[in-house]
Amino acid sequence: MGDKIMKRMGLLWQTFLSVVKIVCQSRQATRLPSDFANKDELLILANGPSLQQTVDHAPNFVADKTLLAVNFCVTSPLFERLRPQLYLIADPLFWIVPEKRQQLFGTLAKKTTWDMHLFVPARALKNKEWKPLLADNPHIKLCIYNTTPIEGFQGFCNWVFRHGWGVPRPHNVLIPSIAIALRLPFRSIYLAGADHSWLPEIRVTDDNIVLMHQKHFYDQGTSQAATVTQEDLHSARLYTILYHMYVAFKSYFVLDAYARSLGKEVINITPGSYIDAFKRMRV
Repeated sequence: MGDKIMKRMGLLWQTFLSVVKIVCQSRQATRLPSDFANKDELLILANGPSLQQTVDHAPNFVADKTLLAVNFCVTSPLFERLRPQLYLIADPLFWIVPEKRQQLFGTLAKKTTWDMHLFVPARALKNKEWKPLLADNPHIKLCIYNTTPIEGFQGFCNWVFRHGWGVPRPHNVLIPSIAIALRLPFRSIYLAGADHSWLPEIRVTDDNIVLMHQKHFYDQGTSQAATVTQEDLHSARLYTILYHMYVAFKSYFVLDAYARSLGKEVINITPGSYIDAFKRMRV
């Protein structure tokens, strides 16, 4: 009984803090797009190493879905081949590191020759240097979303997510991608390239430097283990990396409960994925 009371008190405190965060951080988001060729099924193209395999082995499955790409997918030939209708970015380093900003937005402006909705976090509006990079491309339509981290009672979280005032703590781009997708008309949301198989890729050197090999479908064979850069541009310690993983994997259970409350489902089609929250399916 004592544990239940303590858990409930913890959820109550998290709910209160989330309300404060909404008041202080959330902005009025732009209107969501609604015109999709397939309004029932969305495929989120995460950047894990298995994505290329899924696209190559199940072209018919991919072809008839509305597609959402993320982060650096644009640097791959797959971007122009699949022509995603939706694109979402979340990494704060895009606003902090000039090289990353130029690589992402410059390439988007150059390669996008079809109408595409680009979801950008509200916090990016504080930075004025990325918008001019997209200004000459009439095909890219901006949609602003809130990344305010929301925790607390599941019913409260569902209500906040539906209004777009926040998302589960966004420690990776897949979390806001799923949260945004559940606000769109799609009934089934599929995840490809969501490997999340980072645990075996972590090591600590004799100098106590934490290295992590973050593999993507577009850099297989060239990527190398490196330190994990935080928002303050310092290298993350092991406890920070593992804590962020804990938060991310927990957030998927929050999103699964949110999806079920809407009568929708999130389906993981990624072979060998470490995510244990969503229904699995082979394609």
